[in-house]
Amino acid sequence: MVIPDEVRQQLKERFEVALSGPVHLTLYTKPGSSRLILPEGFGCPTCEDAREMAELLRDAAPEKVTLEQVDVTRDPERASADGIDDVPTIALASPDPLLPNPPHKGEGGAARIRFQGLATGTEFPALIDAVERVSRADHGLSDESLAALARLTEPAEVLVFATPT
Repeated sequence: MVIPDEVRQQLKERFEVALSGPVHLTLYTKPGSSRLILPEGFGCPTCEDAREMAELLRDAAPEKVTLEQVDVTRDPERASADGIDDVPTIALASPDPLLPNPPHKGEGGAARIRFQGLATGTEFPALIDAVERVSRADHGLSDESLAALARLTEPAEVLVFATPT
């Protein structure tokens, strides 16, 4: 994946204004297979592109965005503890222990905002927005949504799918 310098500069300028606190990215990958089509479970044709994208986010604001890469084939226990089933996955969290969702500390404290697969096209703006929201500790939920969530009595998993229409 070749990311134009113009896009890199635009992201850097945007993050200078939009990021107020730190963001920790964890990229879960496994050794790639370039663009070869392999049977499920072998290789990862998009992991290299996902790494470049994660590095783009880190490099746009290195003073605020940190990046950790986890090879799920070398650290399957970590992937299991973090609930990672597919690669590539980019997980976002605040490294501030006083804010919600601190990153992994070896005790299953995995980030809850995750992008599975390669976040390109319509997913890329959502990824940027998520980085900015984590940085500001801003969930963006309405009072009505917060009240509905407060009524939950059991853990719930929310999946959001982004597809072009």
